[in-house]
Amino acid sequence: MRATALKTEFTEYIPADPRSGHLYISMEYATAVHLCACGCKSKVVTPLGVADWQLIFDGTVTLRPSIGNGQFPCRSHYFIRSDRIEWMHPVSAADSLLASSKDQAALRTKASKIIESPWWWGKFLRGPRGS
Repeated sequence: MRATALKTEFTEYIPADPRSGHLYISMEYATAVHLCACGCKSKVVTPLGVADWQLIFDGTVTLRPSIGNGQFPCRSHYFIRSDRIEWMHPVSAADSLLASSKDQAALRTKASKIIESPWWWGKFLRGPRGS
């Protein structure tokens, strides 16, 4: 049965057997995990970070961008906004791979800009504070 909302649980470690209807968030490991909201029981892992999913917490949880499970048989596609599931049209495996390729290209571009930044090199050459 399709979920309409997820109950958020902040935890250091993600449980080995996550429960349906729960979104587990480990800030220590910058990861969010839940079972697919369609009910197929596939584990959905969303790494958190600048080039991955963004987590917004205002008492509720929003993850951006959408969750596109084109590699799962269910092909489900949804947003998690304010702890609620907003369903989209199913996503194909090809669309999912294309989105992943675009994400990887954007990550490489972002990483190269950081490495080329004088600020980054200044920190790298100076080393940690106090050394």
